[in-house]
Amino acid sequence: MSEIFESGYIRGIKVKNRLVLPPMVTFSFSENDGFVTDKKIFHYKTIAENGIGIVIVEATCVNKDGKLSEDQLGIWDDKYIEGLSKLSQEIHKEGSLAIIQIHHAGLRKRGEIIQIPVTSSDYDDGKTKGRGMTLEEIEMVKDDFIQGAVRAQKAGFDGVELHGAHGYLLTQFFSEKINKRTDSYGGSFENRNRLALEILRGIREKTSDDFIVGIRMGSNENSLEESIERAKVFEKEGFDFLHVSTGFDGTPLDVELPEDFPCNWIVYGATRIKENVSIPVMGVNMIKEKQQIDYLLNNNLLDFVAIGRAQLADYDFTRHLKEGEDILTCLECKPCKWFSNGENCPRQIQLGRYK
Repeated sequence: MSEIFESGYIRGIKVKNRLVLPPMVTFSFSENDGFVTDKKIFHYKTIAENGIGIVIVEATCVNKDGKLSEDQLGIWDDKYIEGLSKLSQEIHKEGSLAIIQIHHAGLRKRGEIIQIPVTSSDYDDGKTKGRGMTLEEIEMVKDDFIQGAVRAQKAGFDGVELHGAHGYLLTQFFSEKINKRTDSYGGSFENRNRLALEILRGIREKTSDDFIVGIRMGSNENSLEESIERAKVFEKEGFDFLHVSTGFDGTPLDVELPEDFPCNWIVYGATRIKENVSIPVMGVNMIKEKQQIDYLLNNNLLDFVAIGRAQLADYDFTRHLKEGEDILTCLECKPCKWFSNGENCPRQIQLGRYK
């Protein structure tokens, strides 16, 4: 029997099923001022209406100089609370858990948001250049994340997900490839985890006891073995869930996947982390079919399954899955149209959602 529509729990809060909308930036669905737009609300509302258990709103920046792109959602000022409240309200109307991802891009920015971005330590690979943060700047960014979480709670969200994956700022501290600091934020495994853990502790001090705090992390951050140890630390320190993807870069795990495993190495990495922790683990990346989801949940390999591009192609994915109807499959455009403007997704054009 499928476990997909069985309930789950995060921090004691009941989730109606095991499906998650992962945070995916809807480029061009906002203006350059960082405010929530009607188009953004429609996007999340429509997906929530189809019965998804958890909606994680896309990367929302805690500092205007740390934006990924000019049109990224903002949470660095109280002026954003009103618009973000509309998002959480629409998600909650459908009985979904509403979480928002808080984010600082560090090196990984688009365009000329800032001439030389900050990162863990001085970096220059010939294409990207960054400046190592001072201790004072680290304290400021730490507070940015904490205040972002406070605003998220004021906006009605059930919790936040720290973005500690995909090469963004927290990953730039985790990774030995870039973090060459010689102070308390670099060098040892403990030191490279310090910033994320201090942010977690600060959020706990400023938010209510039922506020969820999770983190997106890589299973390939220096190695699978190190990532497993990091996951154990994250559990011990009090994160409520782990959302496992890739770390500073996309270097594949040096492992051989089981012959019958129906997903890629990124998802496999999440299953290996789940073996070593007791808090909920979400897996993500190119999971598109019921067979894959059933395999992961029925074999207790994951607690929740995040469906990304498949839901960008088919906003009705959850309903179609539950009712046994055909899913409008992602066509795997290269590059994905959502990286620039989701209105140009062939499936969205087919359905005439955006005109």
